[in-house]
Amino acid sequence: MVNTKADLDYDVVIVGGGPAGLSASIFLGKKGVKTLLIERGRFCGAKNLFGGVVYTDSIRKLVPEFPNVEPFPCERPVSEEGYLILTEKGFVKLTHSKKDKFHSFTAFRAKFDPFLADVAQKLGIDIAPKTKVIDFLRNEKGFISGVVVDRPKSFFNDAPSTISAKVVILAEGVNRILSQKAGLYSRDFQPEEVVLSVKEVLQLPKGELEKRLGLREDEGLALEILGFITQGLPGLGFLYTNKNSISLGLGVFLSELAKNNLKPYELLDKAKGHLYFQKLFEGAQVLEYGAHLIPEWGYEGFPKFYGDRVLVCGDAAGFVNPLFREGTNLAIYSGLLAGETALFALEKGDFSKKTLKIYEEKLKESYFYQDLALAKRMKNLFLKNKHLFSTYPELLYEAMSLFFSAQGKLKREVIKEIISLFRKKRGFLGLLKDFLSFAKLFW
Repeated sequence: MVNTKADLDYDVVIVGGGPAGLSASIFLGKKGVKTLLIERGRFCGAKNLFGGVVYTDSIRKLVPEFPNVEPFPCERPVSEEGYLILTEKGFVKLTHSKKDKFHSFTAFRAKFDPFLADVAQKLGIDIAPKTKVIDFLRNEKGFISGVVVDRPKSFFNDAPSTISAKVVILAEGVNRILSQKAGLYSRDFQPEEVVLSVKEVLQLPKGELEKRLGLREDEGLALEILGFITQGLPGLGFLYTNKNSISLGLGVFLSELAKNNLKPYELLDKAKGHLYFQKLFEGAQVLEYGAHLIPEWGYEGFPKFYGDRVLVCGDAAGFVNPLFREGTNLAIYSGLLAGETALFALEKGDFSKKTLKIYEEKLKESYFYQDLALAKRMKNLFLKNKHLFSTYPELLYEAMSLFFSAQGKLKREVIKEIISLFRKKRGFLGLLKDFLSFAKLFW
């Protein structure tokens, strides 16, 4: 749509009220930039089903006094975290305790995002909820000059449909429709590039959460789960403790679900039948169920991060590192960099891609971009080496069972039996191949 005269004018319009968009808005609000944030949901966080871990360092970039804030937007400090390896026969749990209780917290986005939105509004940011951006405004030369919205009555009294902006920041999440319209992507994502994640929130009788998991009321647990929970398919499960409930879920590549004709909730239901979860969730009540797509296109599937008058950040840019359980913090960091770039362009008075290119330069200097570049083969490794999700969890459980058994054998013989077990299941060449494949992630 060609922009003749827009109904409203802003310096920056941000599309998406998740952590990426809110981070950009908070940065710009602190600099006094006239900014509008547009969110499809009833409020920021309303459409997000995330229930996981947020990191203090990233939040302090936005709110320096965190976690000493009211109302507190998180659930529990993560005092213990690690891995739970499940097999049909049993489990292996590998965790460590954290001395720093303020390093990270479990959180619900429906509570965390409104907290950030409140910070943004107090800085003078306008937020338009229940509003969907359906297209871009373009000037006579075809360059983006704003956005077209379809239902702004909840925010605009006279129901305008066009908003002009010098810079548009796209933080639209995994469904990158506007990013494609902006020419930053040339295709739709493929089933092997996204993970479909499902989650349940389960409530235990009062006091049972702490009793069953060995926690105090001011302690929390975060577990990544491997093996039986995904029935050996490429993917991971997760368990996070909230104030009065537990989030349990799993994520599997969409391509693998389709190939095996499986629905993710079927996997989750089967996983809950495992002895570990039977004992943990005895008498529990399911409070919530949801599903969500997570981008896994990674370094090799990165979009163009900038164009004339437009930037993309957060999930829409593919900033998720599943190996190290990082997503929300990467959204925050990328949103801040997008905000910095927009401010630079405003100060310079030039909004062309020649100026906005500095955003990509900032990204490439960031730790998370370099991490993702380092692990650029991760998706292919997971999809092609399915032994990581089936054979190795079973091997680890069997090896631990042998190691900790007292069966009247020389320990030398027990060690030989464990080595033989690995050779039998994978063979020397298989073990070497798996080791080299994993090593290639980082070298």
